Amino acid sequence: MPITSKDKLSKHLGKSPSATCTLRIRSHYNALRPIQKRLADYINANREALPVLDLKQLARGARVSSATVTRFCRTIGFAGFHEFKIAAAQELASVPLVFEDFDPDDNDESRISKVFAAYIQSLIDTRAIVSISNLMEVADRINRARQVSVFGIGSSGLIAAAASHRFALLGVPCQAHTDPYEQVIAASLLTGDDVAIGISHSGTSRITVDTIRLARKRGAFTVAITNHANSPLARVASLSLLTSLREQKVHVATLTSRVAQLTLIDCLYITLVARNEKKFTTVVELIERELREKLREFAGPGGA
Repeated sequence: MPITSKDKLSKHLGKSPSATCTLRIRSHYNALRPIQKRLADYINANREALPVLDLKQLARGARVSSATVTRFCRTIGFAGFHEFKIAAAQELASVPLVFEDFDPDDNDESRISKVFAAYIQSLIDTRAIVSISNLMEVADRINRARQVSVFGIGSSGLIAAAASHRFALLGVPCQAHTDPYEQVIAASLLTGDDVAIGISHSGTSRITVDTIRLARKRGAFTVAITNHANSPLARVASLSLLTSLREQKVHVATLTSRVAQLTLIDCLYITLVARNEKKFTTVVELIERELREKLREFAGPGGA
């Protein structure tokens, strides 16, 4: 049986009914054809009118064919235009919009408020689009893994390091790899008993994409943490955890992406604790005891 666009999307969204039209469009936007991007832009600019437009009216307004509208709806994960239109109406009635663009005329207080709003919106949208079933599967895979390797470059490398620290606190054998050559070496040594996590906001970091492809070739279970469902990273991974961030005139996307990515890591951390509370409590107590001993050594006889 052929794999449909909706089947491909389910790999990333899983059972996530709250993934709205806007979030689905955003996660697929970079992979759309130019004519589909024109339609997506028209839809985003005319959200309030969508519930009253029929298929032909929408096609005419966006200057595309009716067939393009139908294909577009299927590409972003709906059965057809009717299902898309219902979802658009529900979204308009229920989704809170906190985000505002930055403006050159903003004063200091306004800019600061908008930064907070951008972070809040990124978490609201990521919570709506992330698949709980995917999160649980990743947590279970990590729980059974011989070792976990987390790969990232640049700002994504910082999240990779944070992830390795989180999991290490639970006694999970985990290493972060942020150097390109080190990534190739680490991925080459993975096996079917391991988990490899690649982090890239755009999902187009060639180094991370190639590393996850190699890890999967070696048999490891591979995970993509990215903002784009159809990105190269998402396509090569066994499973994806999606963030959802709005592109802005001022490029703070890399900053807000860190918050959303780290939140997903913390969700995995908390899930792992819940899965093995007794075991992880013992590990944490052991680590804390050793840390207290070290701190006393550093402080010396006259230390606090």
